[in-house]
Amino acid sequence: MKRPGVVGSAAALRNPTVIRHLNEWAARRLTPEQRADRYAAILPTPLTGFYTDPGDLASHANGEVIRVERVTPRIPLPGMEVRRFMVRSTDTEGRPVPVTATLIVPRRSWRGTGPRPVVVRNQPINSLGLKSAPSYQIKRGTYVDVPPFLPFLLARNYAVLLPDHEGPRMAYSAGLMAAHAVLDSVRGMHRVEPDLAEAPMAMDGYSGGAIATAWAAQEQPSYAPELRFNGAVAGGTPTDYSLLYRSMNGALGSGLFAAATIGQAREYPQMVELFGDFALYVATRIKDFPQPPLAASGIARIDLDALATVPDAFDSEIAQSVIAANRPGETAPTMPVLLYHGSRSRLLGDQFIPEQGVTELVERWRAKGADVEYRAVPGEHMIAAGYAMPSVLRWMRRMLETS
Repeated sequence: MKRPGVVGSAAALRNPTVIRHLNEWAARRLTPEQRADRYAAILPTPLTGFYTDPGDLASHANGEVIRVERVTPRIPLPGMEVRRFMVRSTDTEGRPVPVTATLIVPRRSWRGTGPRPVVVRNQPINSLGLKSAPSYQIKRGTYVDVPPFLPFLLARNYAVLLPDHEGPRMAYSAGLMAAHAVLDSVRGMHRVEPDLAEAPMAMDGYSGGAIATAWAAQEQPSYAPELRFNGAVAGGTPTDYSLLYRSMNGALGSGLFAAATIGQAREYPQMVELFGDFALYVATRIKDFPQPPLAASGIARIDLDALATVPDAFDSEIAQSVIAANRPGETAPTMPVLLYHGSRSRLLGDQFIPEQGVTELVERWRAKGADVEYRAVPGEHMIAAGYAMPSVLRWMRRMLETS
């Protein structure tokens, strides 16, 4: 007898009878606490030690340093001083939250003109658990730089700031939370290392890190107008979840799309109303997962609509309001911006994140007077990242050393 395999399993997850049985099965396995507070059930497991919740932050200003410590990383960073710190920031609703970041400064003196430049490196964390934050992984020796810019930036003798931009709830893909985390991390960096207060700065990020970079660039004029950036560069940028719904939901990208949906729900609790019991149960099981298993689960071609409490959940008022709130372009950056993306016009094209969303963002920002350069590059999502590395590094060097 032929086994159903992945294709059969994916089809089963769209069958109403199967879904009903799965919901009944999951309802029996959810604890009373999880049923009573469905939102709390999907939050990441807190960390202790350096990451312990500092308590009331109301008396602290945004970017004020709560704690700082030197780190001996298990990844090879010879000749570098590494510190991680916690600052006060604000979440999507403007409530005070702690965020963390890592600052890497070469011990070798800067011999260029002016202060040592800083690159704010927004990693594609793309994860749901706090142990996937860059500050945690750098100390533990599990950090992987994507694309691998870090060695080149440190070889240029730049300082590098790595914000944990998903915030304390690991709100993967939530734009405002990421923007606030990045900008308040920069404020904190200036307090931790005053010599960098007047340094030229550029931001960069790819994929999930591009969400943080694009939103931080857009929000900087209103949220942190005192900060001066020489530029921001973002590649493979997810800009419109209505487009991602068509390209990722029910397809190979569905694992990360489901993770991003959980990440959004952590900042927009009303979204949990759309989670059926099976979806909620799965969320409680994967709430601390890193990127690799989340991405790999896309082989099941998960259809989130089939697992929701209402028909056509992504067309619901709740979903559409969250999609609109996370579509950048309402305001524009005042710093120069470079956006790049894998394009079918060159070769292949990004199969997960449609180029249309980025070109529309370019148009919206330019219409508001922003200085935005767009580069279509060959390749799908990961090939495009590697192909663009040399030109992105040259662009950042020009922004930092000739402005």
